[in-house]
Amino acid sequence: MDKPDFVVVGSSGGGGTISWLLAKAGFSVVVLEQGPDLAKALDESQLPYDPSLHDEYRYRLQRPDPKRRLRGDYNTFRKTATEDAKPFSNGWTGSVLGGGSVIWGTWSFRALPIDFRLATHFRANQQLDKLVQDGYAVSDWPIAYSEMEPFYNVAETLLAVNGDRVAVNDAIKHAGWFTELSGQPHFRAAGEWFPRFPFPCPPYPRTPVGDLIYQGMDKAGYHPVALPTGIVTPGMGGYSTRDAIANALKAWGNGQRPSFWQQSAETIWSDRIRDACTMCGFCGEYLCWGKNGPKSGTRASSLKELQDLPNAEVRTNAKAVEVIYDDTLNRATGVRYLDVSHPGNPRMRVQSARYVIVSCGAVQTARLLSMSGGSVGLGNQSDQLGRYATFHLFGNSVTCTLAESFQGYLHGEFGATGNTASFEHYFVKDERAGSPTAGKWWKAGTIVSTAKKNPLENADGKLNPYGPVDKRLIGRPLLTAMERYARSLELRLTGDDLPRPENRVDLDPKYVDEYGIPVARITRNLGPHEQLMFELMGPKLLKVFDYYRQIKAINDADIKYNPAIVELVGDHQMGTCRMGDDPARSVVDRFCRLHEAPNVFVVDSSFMPTGFGLNPMVTVVANALRVGTWIVDQTKRGVDLDRPLEPIQAA
Repeated sequence: MDKPDFVVVGSSGGGGTISWLLAKAGFSVVVLEQGPDLAKALDESQLPYDPSLHDEYRYRLQRPDPKRRLRGDYNTFRKTATEDAKPFSNGWTGSVLGGGSVIWGTWSFRALPIDFRLATHFRANQQLDKLVQDGYAVSDWPIAYSEMEPFYNVAETLLAVNGDRVAVNDAIKHAGWFTELSGQPHFRAAGEWFPRFPFPCPPYPRTPVGDLIYQGMDKAGYHPVALPTGIVTPGMGGYSTRDAIANALKAWGNGQRPSFWQQSAETIWSDRIRDACTMCGFCGEYLCWGKNGPKSGTRASSLKELQDLPNAEVRTNAKAVEVIYDDTLNRATGVRYLDVSHPGNPRMRVQSARYVIVSCGAVQTARLLSMSGGSVGLGNQSDQLGRYATFHLFGNSVTCTLAESFQGYLHGEFGATGNTASFEHYFVKDERAGSPTAGKWWKAGTIVSTAKKNPLENADGKLNPYGPVDKRLIGRPLLTAMERYARSLELRLTGDDLPRPENRVDLDPKYVDEYGIPVARITRNLGPHEQLMFELMGPKLLKVFDYYRQIKAINDADIKYNPAIVELVGDHQMGTCRMGDDPARSVVDRFCRLHEAPNVFVVDSSFMPTGFGLNPMVTVVANALRVGTWIVDQTKRGVDLDRPLEPIQAA
């Protein structure tokens, strides 16, 4: 296509979803993905499953394109602006067709209503001033939960989310923070706390790891539930996305549906049936080995639908280097990209388009926009681009090793990485005597069981051939360590690191990639709120294992609390293109258009003003559906997509 309506950069939850919706609505769409299509061979195979996709050596030790780019593409990292950033290999969410949605861990939470009004909440409870003094910039979303709710329903159908809605609602209803805070007017007004729309798939079977954590949570009073995951539940005869969409449309109500969703489910989606999960356990970090999409992601759903449409084109190995901007027109005119089909012989190409949609992940989207539009970057007139980066408190966990009598019990291969969850500490109360914030509820997140999945990688790390001699294990000590690894598990907090302007992504002034393009520089440190989370949540996480300590299933020496790893920024990236009504304090408006270039949209998780305390994938897919639906409606009414929002909308 010489000049399609839309060029979409990136194919994960945001880009892969909105490209399908727009193409289905009749627009011409070109999708540019910097990585290859590693699942193409599986599509063309005569076999329903491909065990080579479980190759731990390739996908974990060699780290090919799905997680990190080969050759000379990397990021740099520093904790503060006073340090020199150093190259490091983290900061990638997925470089393959389908992006991060191909290798995500499938944890499928929708946000809670208060997440959209977090600044209002902290202000009402006299906590906002303290956060401002500590350098935080917490803001309300410019949209409400009610605007996202119908799109959450549809997003869950596209992702085939399994779970028990009643149990999740009850777990939230009985959490200590909800019991105490739900009487506050702003809390009640935030939105529908207990959605009635059921998950499209029944709960995933409880795995050995999930059961162990479930019992520990239950005895601790944490109201455990089956973790909602984006996987077709084992034992189902198959999953019809079309039928699930029909249920979502029915729940929406015909009179309230926008024009695109007035169509029948038969018109919206094909009759493809997705296979049920075989409980192989290779979900997070790996491509699903099932040909017909047991594990959800855009590669298994919206991109499969897209390939059938004559007005859509997908180009892999297309590395975007610039959104081309014409300042006389105040418009982007297309995207400049490198065709790296042959990495040693890259070809620069240009794809013109009427509109540009960017969905590269919060790190690489900030990088791309910083390389566009002149010296300060596109979307950066107010110096907001790249700021407020959040990554969640990954690594904040308790790890433990069961006693030798439990050897062979855990069986991490029986299911996805997570299985049991709790909302008990979505907010956590400061109960420390004499604390200046005693009695206040602070934002924490969700806690989830995880199993150890990669014994080869663990053994390689213990062998450590290039490390200090005293840190290398060989022979019997190495075998002992591997045996212990098979009895180890983790309870993880997906903690909400609150946004701060100094946590940001910009261009490194010194380092370039293999093609001479500046790499992304990530500046990220943990502040007082995160340190408070470690202090308050450590005892809460350890409490889950009290029962197993009592029955001698765990020795005190074999359990360890870990604070978050500040450099672990490769998974949940959010916030670098903050959404807001005020151009002086945000990068995109409520429909994810750049304030200064309204024909450029950003639909990955970088639009999020706050990071929640849960996996952002369902929210990213739901928002892409919301923005795409708005584009279709505006066009149908003959309204120019570049037209500024009415003042009443931005109030």
